[in-house]
Amino acid sequence: MTSLSTDQLETSSGAVLGRTLAQSKPHWPAPVRARSGSPNVIVILMDDMGFSDLGCFGGDIDTPNIDSLATGGLRFTGYTTVPMCTPARAALLTGRNPHTVGCGWLSQSNPGYPGYGGEISLAAPTMAELLRAAGYSTLAAGKWHNTYDRNNVPGGDTRSWPIQRGFDQFYGFMGAETSYFQPDNMMEGNHLANVACYPDGYFAPDDYTQRAVEWITQHATSSPDRPFFLYLAFQTPHGPLHAKAEDLQRYRGRFNEGWDVLRRRRYERQRAAGLIEPNAGFAPRNPGVPDWASLNSDERELFARYMEVYAALLDNADQNVGRLMNCLRRVGLFDNTLVLLTSDNGANAVAGPSGVMNLIGRRMGATENMALNSKLLREDRVGDADTYICYPTGWTQLSNTPYRYFKRTPMAGGIRVPLVMHWPQQITDPGSIRNQWVHVTDLLPTVAEYTGGRLPDEFNGHRTQPFDGRSFASIANDATAAPIRDHQHYELQGSRAYISGSWKIVSLQTPDKAIDLDNWMLFNIAEDPAEITDLASREPARLRQMIDQFEAEAGENHVYPIDTRDERRNHHVPPYEVSRMLMPRRFYPSGPSVPSLVVSPLVCDRSYKLEAFFSWSKGQEGVIFALGDRFCGLALFVEAGSLHCVYQWWHQPISLPPVSLSEGRQHYRFDYLATGGRKGQASAWLNDQPCVDDIDLSPTMLRIPTAGMSVGLSRRLSVSERFAHRGAFQYPGVIDHILIVPGELAPGSGLEPSEEIAQATIRAAANLAG
Repeated sequence: MTSLSTDQLETSSGAVLGRTLAQSKPHWPAPVRARSGSPNVIVILMDDMGFSDLGCFGGDIDTPNIDSLATGGLRFTGYTTVPMCTPARAALLTGRNPHTVGCGWLSQSNPGYPGYGGEISLAAPTMAELLRAAGYSTLAAGKWHNTYDRNNVPGGDTRSWPIQRGFDQFYGFMGAETSYFQPDNMMEGNHLANVACYPDGYFAPDDYTQRAVEWITQHATSSPDRPFFLYLAFQTPHGPLHAKAEDLQRYRGRFNEGWDVLRRRRYERQRAAGLIEPNAGFAPRNPGVPDWASLNSDERELFARYMEVYAALLDNADQNVGRLMNCLRRVGLFDNTLVLLTSDNGANAVAGPSGVMNLIGRRMGATENMALNSKLLREDRVGDADTYICYPTGWTQLSNTPYRYFKRTPMAGGIRVPLVMHWPQQITDPGSIRNQWVHVTDLLPTVAEYTGGRLPDEFNGHRTQPFDGRSFASIANDATAAPIRDHQHYELQGSRAYISGSWKIVSLQTPDKAIDLDNWMLFNIAEDPAEITDLASREPARLRQMIDQFEAEAGENHVYPIDTRDERRNHHVPPYEVSRMLMPRRFYPSGPSVPSLVVSPLVCDRSYKLEAFFSWSKGQEGVIFALGDRFCGLALFVEAGSLHCVYQWWHQPISLPPVSLSEGRQHYRFDYLATGGRKGQASAWLNDQPCVDDIDLSPTMLRIPTAGMSVGLSRRLSVSERFAHRGAFQYPGVIDHILIVPGELAPGSGLEPSEEIAQATIRAAANLAG
């Protein structure tokens, strides 16, 4: 501050300070205010939804509320994304190619290369950060898949959490997937929600929407002159496929005709509505997809039910979109709200040609139990909380009609998805279709143009990365506007593509197999939008030119090194994290569940010792600890005066012999020996007295479900059906702590924790082969 006299001081802010108010002059810095007339902005992001799933894109699932947005807005049929969750979300939120901001793969992995750190670069402001700087209030609800897993824990580095990346409020979960009925790792702002069990009738998308409705309603009352930004990221229809009974009932028998008939029908609707190019061919079935007529009656019944669950789940999301729009109408914000609705990538094919009733079991190496599947079908339990469904790849291709392939590939089925834009105050030709090419990185530049959001020269102490995308406002405003782009590269798990004008090259890689750098295909997507005819052998000069173009962009965008490893790479961590990850851990009976990624390395496919210290008095019953959930886990509980331990594998639990308790302090010790080949055995002692010796507990666990570890109760989806009817089954006595001490990995295990060692092994094998 600068002195003006002995009685007055002038501050740098412009205020004059005297000894009294009479001698002083106030000054108020101008608050940050949005540009006059700026729209509210809502981005609704679906998860693994195919191009044709919505009614307004030719589908047969009931989506009247989203269809209404299309009728009152615009459909972009030439929109492309990138073919996986984390990269697509990073591209949408930053307007930049995903590798350039460190998100070329899932957030579960950090292999030590700039394109693959798993978190959005601090030099790339997100949509929320730009809009908040432009005077908006900001909310995110639903799925957040842009924080490196090892930071997604209490005490972790929070710089990439939603609140730290521009959102005033966040309610949802951080990670890839969770149960719709009993979701794990739910967050309120920067804190894990401490939820023991969700009530009957709970469904996560309804909850996310309710939070958004409440927030918008409160905002309209308290800050009516300030626009808002809502990022509503449904997990829908990503697996596990769950559905409420009342929604599921409406789809009974709807898909009995099978994927071949229904795909043809969607294709014809799309052609009639002008949703696909007139020359788009009807693609053959994807490799591995069977002819529906070749299936037996049991398969057809089960597979149709899987699709019914998928449809009911998407129907629920549409209902919630309707609730949100009704809220906007009620508070008078409907007309000046820009809504963008799309999907992160195309429909997924993770479950193969037969689908799966329990995807967690599949990931653990289990085979399908068809007798159990038939039993669940007869009991009308397909799609309830005790299943973890993903549908067969025949339905994947139906979802992606008319395009080939699926999520994880840069073929059209993986990257062409719906985009609906709705803004009554701005759009002059509602119900129209835009067929110009728009890419996911173009969304933020467009929003910035409409809202006055400005990209600063510096952000978070870094020189700001420029946008890779371009605004498509000109196209939204005028159907005849010139295209905004003519080239784009793609890469995911080694599969690559490059589009230049009317031409596209694609190289598909098989996960966890040797990389083929030269297996490029070439398509003329102007004449063959469904990418049916490979022209590589006919146009070698064009192919070579486009490969060179891809190589140049890949180098500029941190795409290399490409990596085809499967999801086992998600178990590896940087060398500095290995010792911390494998430290013995104590778990205490307070607070929310400990996340699974903390517990999994201690017990998965390795030997370990587990000890429980607690006290017991006559009549006390409850859970001492619960590790995992119904699909895979381990639980210790007291019932009827005895101590019980169960090693849980969905519907095939292994129960250790119960042990009678005497009043007083208790010390239970459980030693697990992993012997290799997914085999293991256990011994246990109570108060130093042996109670079980070398019982076979196979297979070893490969990952703990997202439920993680709870002490003193079994949260949400209880580990064992033995006590599921008792809710959380909280233990009323004193539990001091649970100790887990990890031992050696099983011989030949694929869960080597060190990324450094894993890559050294790959290099050694390559040198040996060479």
